Amino acid sequence: MLFNSYSKSAIALTICFIGVFAISFGSIFAKLCSPDLTPQGIAFSRLLVAAIAFSLWTGGKTVYQRLQSEPVENTPHHPMTLLLLPLAGILWVMTLATMYWALDQTSVAITTALHNLAPIFTSLGAWWLWGQKFDRRFLLGLSLAIAGVFILELGEMQIDASRVQGDGFAILSAVLLAAYLLILEYLRTQFSPTTIQLWVCSTGALASLPLLLLNHEPVFPQSSQAWFAILSLAVVCQFFGHGLLTFSLTSLSSVTVSLVHLLEPVFSVFLAWVIFWEYLSFWTWVGFVVVLAGLYLTVLGEMPRDTLVLDQPKNHG
Repeated sequence: MLFNSYSKSAIALTICFIGVFAISFGSIFAKLCSPDLTPQGIAFSRLLVAAIAFSLWTGGKTVYQRLQSEPVENTPHHPMTLLLLPLAGILWVMTLATMYWALDQTSVAITTALHNLAPIFTSLGAWWLWGQKFDRRFLLGLSLAIAGVFILELGEMQIDASRVQGDGFAILSAVLLAAYLLILEYLRTQFSPTTIQLWVCSTGALASLPLLLLNHEPVFPQSSQAWFAILSLAVVCQFFGHGLLTFSLTSLSSVTVSLVHLLEPVFSVFLAWVIFWEYLSFWTWVGFVVVLAGLYLTVLGEMPRDTLVLDQPKNHG
């Protein structure tokens, strides 16, 4: 039983790593479509195309189940639970919006570092909502991993008092991301990953459309390169990446997922090096090592203990 539980954790962790790797392509694709669209436009197009993809997947799965005479899931849910589905979508689009606003007012390095404070807020939320406790090894690993992200961006950081508002938006995006992951962890006990992401993408797209129209911003890209980038953002980052992240929440906590999410800037920097031949400094490599060491202490180091309770239903208070 313990071995099976450990295997489930290892598989879920691997799926989470693959999902974060897929998400890390986001900055590359966003860079390709930025000439055609504003950041808000990129977010809207990404979520809209991803919503269509999840709709097709869900519809195809339902048709297949009916053709195979398999029972189609139609479980009644509490109204409060159903309200959390659109709330997750609103939180996600707000996360993207605040992160983009931060990028407009402060450096990419500062935004990335502060946005990746999300595990702190996720841990606080899990402690406050569900009474989850963390040992010293976990706290040390958490501190190391976050410090590693700051070291990773050290070469580009420029502390500027005039950018305080942008820094505030970056921290707010971390808080919103933490809330989004906590809600996803709860919803994962009630709904399939595709159902959750369908609601997230649909609600997020609907919530961001009025702002685009109000500001008279372009809704869709014009060039073929931008369309390719938007389709890639929707399929690779949202459908595949966030779909796998949501799936991994079956066995992993939102705290663990938020910690693995710290690898996104690591993967992004590495991809920029491979694709754009961007220079990697000494401190970048040091940041890589520190982030991985922190993740080992918090995630891999905690797996044997976590597997003892994985097969038990989660208590969400």
